[in-house]
Amino acid sequence: MSKLKSLLWSASALTIGMSTMFVTITHAASSGNSEYVQNVDLSFPGLAAVIHVKNTSVNKLASQVKLQVQESSIKIQANGFVQCGNDKQIDFKEAKIYFGPLSMFVEDINDNAALYKSNYNVSNKTRIGLGKWVTEGTNGDETFTVPLNQIKNGHPALRVDALEEINKKLQVHLQGGGTKADFYKKNQEIVLQRPVSVAGWCSKYVSPGFTPSKAGFETQNFTIQVKYEGDPDITDKPILNAQLGGNLPNQLNQNLPLQLSKADFQPNMPHHIGKCLPDSNPKIRVNYSGTGKGSIRFKIGEEEGNFVIFTSNQTSYNSADQMNRFLDFNYPLIEKMDQDQFKWWKTINKTYNHSLTIKAQIKDQNSDNYGAWKDYGTAIFKHRCTPQVNIITSPGLGGYQGQEDTNKPTMKPVLGMKPTRGPLVKKTR
Repeated sequence: MSKLKSLLWSASALTIGMSTMFVTITHAASSGNSEYVQNVDLSFPGLAAVIHVKNTSVNKLASQVKLQVQESSIKIQANGFVQCGNDKQIDFKEAKIYFGPLSMFVEDINDNAALYKSNYNVSNKTRIGLGKWVTEGTNGDETFTVPLNQIKNGHPALRVDALEEINKKLQVHLQGGGTKADFYKKNQEIVLQRPVSVAGWCSKYVSPGFTPSKAGFETQNFTIQVKYEGDPDITDKPILNAQLGGNLPNQLNQNLPLQLSKADFQPNMPHHIGKCLPDSNPKIRVNYSGTGKGSIRFKIGEEEGNFVIFTSNQTSYNSADQMNRFLDFNYPLIEKMDQDQFKWWKTINKTYNHSLTIKAQIKDQNSDNYGAWKDYGTAIFKHRCTPQVNIITSPGLGGYQGQEDTNKPTMKPVLGMKPTRGPLVKKTR
C-alpha cells in the first residue's frame, strides 16, 4: 500500500554491522481494527534513531569514567495510513502515534502500556459513494520529538535508557574476563528494538448530534542504536602518582583546553503549586563544572513549542578556582500565564509538566570563536493552580476563625436593616 505521509522522527541512517552489535528484540507486530476502521498501516523507511554516549570525565582512570548522553531526544521516521469502513457515512476523525504497544478495548484503544504519545497527521481513505473511494494525503512532513526523559522509565522491554544498556554490555564484558579500561577504550554499539504504534479513529453519522467513533491500530518494532564513543586515554593506572603534591592537578586542569563536563538542573526542582499567578516567578538553578579556562554561554529551552526561556550572554570560567559553578534563572510563569495561548494553564487542580533542556557553547581562552551548541541536562518543571482561601474572623463572644473560599462571591449585609424575631408561640400540652 502506497504511503503519502512521512513523519520525521529520526535523522540518522541505519548502517549496522550486526557482528559488532549487542541486540535486544521485543514485541512482534500486532494490529486491531473495528467496525469503522478497516485497516491501519505503519512502516519505517529504513532509518534508525541514534543515541550518542561519551565519557565526560577529565580523570582518565577507568574507575572515574562518567558517561553522558549527548542527545535529549530521539526522532523516528514513519509512514502511516488509515482506511475507514465501507460506508459513505463514515469519515476519518484523527490519528495518534505512540512510543509503545497498543491493544483494543472493545472498539477503542488501550494505551496503558505506551510511554509517550502525540497527535499524528496520517494519510486516510474514505468512501464517498457507491464503489468510489477517496484518499487524502497530508500537508507535508512533520517533525515530532520524543524526549528521552519521558521514555527512560517503564517496563525493561519498552524503556530506553542508554546508560543502562551500556552498563549491561559492560557487565557481560567483565564476566568474560575483560577489564573496564579495555571496554571504555573501544567504541561500543547496541541495537534496541522498541514498539511504535499508530492508532486511527473514524466516526459515523447516525443522527444529529450523535456521531460515535471507533478505532484501529498497528504496532511495529523500530530500531534505536546506542553508540558509545571510545576514549583511548582510559587506563587502569593512575596518571598522577602520589609524589605529585601541592596544586599541580589544578594547574594541569587550568592549562587544558576548556571543556564543560557537566550542566544539570538542581535536583530539588522548585515546582509551583498554589495560586495561578505567583508573587514572583520560580527561580531555578543550573549547576555546572568543567576544566580549562575560557567563556561559556547557556541557553535554557522548553521543548513544548521549542521556546527559549533564558539565555546567558557570557560567563567566564577558570577551573583553577571555579571547579563547580551555578547560574540561576527565573521561569517566566507570570508572563506566560498572561498569554492567551496558555490560558488553559489556569485550570484549577490540573498539573502541567514542562520539559526543560540545557544547551551550552564554549570558547577556549586561546580561541576567538564559540563552538557549536551542545545538549546537556534535562528536567521537568511542574505547576498547578489550587483553590485559594482567606482566613476570616467572626464577631461575637471570643469570636472564631475559619476559612472562606475566595473563588465564591462574598455576601455583604444590607445597611440600615435590623435583625427581626418571629412571634412567640405559647406551647400547648
